[in-house]
Amino acid sequence: MDFSGIGSFGSCLDDFSGKYMSPCSCMYHGVDWSNDFSNGNPRFYATSDGGYPSNIVITMAMTEDGSKFLLELLSSKDSRVSNLIFSRVFEFIFELMIHQFGRYLFQQLIVSVDEIRLQMIMEKLTVAENHIYHASVHKYGNFSVKKLITALKRSPLITYVIKALSNKFEELMTDPTGQYVILECLDVLDSRTNDLLYVRAMEGCLELSRHERGVVSMNAFIARIKGPRLDQLLNWICDNVRFLAQDPTGNYVVQCVIGLENPAINDRIFSLLEGLYVKLSMAKAGSHLVEQCLRLSGMNRVISEFIGSDQLVFVVKDRYGNYVVQTALKESKKRDSRIHASLIVKLEERLDCLRHGYGRNIRTLFKSLQ
Repeated sequence: MDFSGIGSFGSCLDDFSGKYMSPCSCMYHGVDWSNDFSNGNPRFYATSDGGYPSNIVITMAMTEDGSKFLLELLSSKDSRVSNLIFSRVFEFIFELMIHQFGRYLFQQLIVSVDEIRLQMIMEKLTVAENHIYHASVHKYGNFSVKKLITALKRSPLITYVIKALSNKFEELMTDPTGQYVILECLDVLDSRTNDLLYVRAMEGCLELSRHERGVVSMNAFIARIKGPRLDQLLNWICDNVRFLAQDPTGNYVVQCVIGLENPAINDRIFSLLEGLYVKLSMAKAGSHLVEQCLRLSGMNRVISEFIGSDQLVFVVKDRYGNYVVQTALKESKKRDSRIHASLIVKLEERLDCLRHGYGRNIRTLFKSLQ
C-alpha cells in the first residue's frame, strides 16, 4: 500500500490535533506513525501484560480517549485515512468489536470502508470461526453485530451474517443478549433476506417454546415474522397446539398466536383444543389461555364444554378455574344470552357446594348477575 500521497499517518493526526481534546492528542504526540505504516503492514509487539498487541492504533482504540480520537479521524470521510486504520486493526477485528471502547471504532469503520474491505471483515468473522455468534452473546459485541446488520442491509454481504446466526439460532434465541440480534434482523431486514432464520424458527419452534427464555424470544419472533412463512409457522403451531397448550411454557406461544387474531388460525386452534378446556382451566398458564379463548370467538366452544362436563364444579372451586368461570359468566352475559342462560342453569345445580373456598367468588358473582 502506497501512503506517499498523503504523507505520514502522523500528519493525518496533526490535521485533527486542534479539533480534539488535548489529553488524547498529547497521549500520542511524537509517535512515529509513518514508520508504523511504512510498508502497509502493521507491526505487532507483545505487551508486557499479555494483553492486546502494542499496535498503536489498537492500543488507542481500546481506550476511551483514543477511540474518540480515531472516530474523529474517520469523520473526515477520507478513504485513505479509513484504509490506513483498517490495515492496522483488521487482524484484531473481533477483539475490537467486543471491546467496551473499541466497538465504537468498529461500528464506524464498517460504514467507512469499501465493499472489498467489508468482505474481508465478514470472512474474518465467519469463515474460520463463528465470531458473529460469540459477539452476539457478548454485552458489547451485541451492539456491534446489530450495527453490522444495519450497515449491510442493502449489501449481499448480509448473507454472511444471516448464515452465521442461523447456524446458532437456538443458542441465540435462548440467550438473554443474543436474542436481540435475531430480533434486529427481523426489524431491519426484509422477509426474503431473513428466510433462513424463518426456516430455523420452524425447525426449532417446539424446543424453543418449551424453554423458559426461548418462549419469550419465540413470541417476539412470531410478532415480527412477515410473508408466507408466517402462515407456515402458525399452521405448524396449530398442528402441535394440544401439546403446546398443556406445556407450562409452550402455552404462552399459543396465547401469542391467538392474540394475533387471525380468524382462520384461531378457529382451528379453538376447534383443536376441544376436550381440554376443563383441564386447562385448572392450570395456572392454561387458565389464562382459556380466558383468552372466552374473550374471542372461542367462547361458545369453551362454555359448551363446561356445560357438558361433570367436572365443572371442580373448575369452579379451583384457585385458577374460578377466574375462568367468572370470565365465562361475564362474557356470555354481554355477547350471548342463550348460552349464558344455559351456564347459569348448570351452575344452579351445584350452588350449594359453592359456600366455601374459591367457590364463594362464583356464588357472589352469580347473585350479582341475577
